[in-house]
Amino acid sequence: MQGIPTAFAGRDMIGIAFTGSGKTLAFSLPIIMFAAEEQARIPYARGEGPTGMIVCPSRELARQTYESVKGIAETMEKDGFPQIGVLLCIGGINMSDQQHTMSKGFHIVVATPGRLQDMLEKKKFTLESCKYLCLDEADRMIDMGFEEDVRNIMGYFKRQRQTLLFSATMPKKIQDFA
Repeated sequence: MQGIPTAFAGRDMIGIAFTGSGKTLAFSLPIIMFAAEEQARIPYARGEGPTGMIVCPSRELARQTYESVKGIAETMEKDGFPQIGVLLCIGGINMSDQQHTMSKGFHIVVATPGRLQDMLEKKKFTLESCKYLCLDEADRMIDMGFEEDVRNIMGYFKRQRQTLLFSATMPKKIQDFA
């Protein structure tokens, strides 16, 4: 409950809450609404995006988060909101499937650090218009050895961004990273 207004206010934040408490909704709803607002103002052209990014430590969590974000965006579209493009960027997915979404223009990318870094290095898309970064399960990502990848990814941002770290725990190592 505390995270949603903070995220909508454009503030950086660290969210710590138990599994099943609504963390995904707390960081997904603001990014979806920001994307809908941008799309209503000036529609994305082919190849543009993303506005926001959610980075997850595992393919399974990324896929689950993607399905949640995509479901909310599709429901909103049925109620008259603009269409929001969502890209799932994980290893094990055919690059041509990802290219199809990227070519249409997309607002939100849900990714794992390895595939995301690969796509950025290959200039498949840029973070020039990206203003929102959420690291989901940030502690697991660092524990799994992705700290350097995440730091490299942050180097691709060209403008000021809102950064949200979400986790069920916040060990000292994550506090130092934050």
